[in-house]
Amino acid sequence: MVEGSGNAADAYYVISPTESEIYTAMRAWLIAILPAGMAVVQGQQNRNAAPRDPFAVMVIIGRQRIATNGWTYDGEGTRTLTEQVQVTMQVNLFGPASSNQMQMVTALWRDMQAVDFFRASGVPIAPLTTSTTRQLGFETGERQYDDLWTVDLTMQVTLTTRLPQQFATSIPFTLEEVVTTYPPTE
Repeated sequence: MVEGSGNAADAYYVISPTESEIYTAMRAWLIAILPAGMAVVQGQQNRNAAPRDPFAVMVIIGRQRIATNGWTYDGEGTRTLTEQVQVTMQVNLFGPASSNQMQMVTALWRDMQAVDFFRASGVPIAPLTTSTTRQLGFETGERQYDDLWTVDLTMQVTLTTRLPQQFATSIPFTLEEVVTTYPPTE
C-alpha cells in the first residue's frame, strides 16, 4: 500500500510481508511443533526478562536478494514490485530436551509440513535449508549452566512493494494528410 500525500517526494512505501509478519508466522509454526506451553519469543528485545525453561528465541540474522525484481501494473496509478529474498533466522532452544526439540525443528523445516503450514498461513515464506545444529554454553543470570541448542533456518520470502506509477490516460495527436508512394518519386 502506498502511504503519503500523493506527492512522490512525500510518499513512503510499505513492504509486505513486514519483518513483524515474518516473526509472527515463524512463531506460529514453532508453537505448532514444539511442546505445549513452550514460550517462543523474538530476540534482541530490551527490558524483557527471559521466560522460564523451556523456551525458544528467534532472531533474523540476514537477508540476501536471490532473484531479479519483477513487477506488475494495475493501470490505476500503482506498480507492484516483487523481490525474492533469502531470509536467515537463528532459532535458539533453551532447557532440558532442547536437543531433541531442535531435531524436530530441523526435520520438519526440511519436510512438506513446514511448506504446507506457511502456504496455509498466507505469508509468502518457503522453507529452504538449515545449518548444522550447534550446542552452545549458556550461563543464566543465576550462574547456572543451561542447555542451549541453536540452528540457522533459511527461507525464501517473496516481498512486495506498491509504488505510485504514472500512466498515460490519453495521448494528444493531430492527423496530417500525407501523400506517399513507394518507391518514393521526386
